[in-house]
Amino acid sequence: MTKILNIISISIIVLLVGLTVSQHFYPISGFELVYEKKFYLAIIYIAIRLTSNYLLKKSASANK
Repeated sequence: MTKILNIISISIIVLLVGLTVSQHFYPISGFELVYEKKFYLAIIYIAIRLTSNYLLKKSASANK
């Protein structure tokens, strides 16, 4: 489960960086709504990272 969450979080980071670069250097028409929703992607990223850390701690405490 944590591997899947790590892959998803890395893809969100890549998407956020790509959108930021795209918005500032070569804006794509039709992506205005996506550019506005970058904040929500950042919140989803934080939630995924927190969930991943919780699952890692939970599995570590179960193994003791």
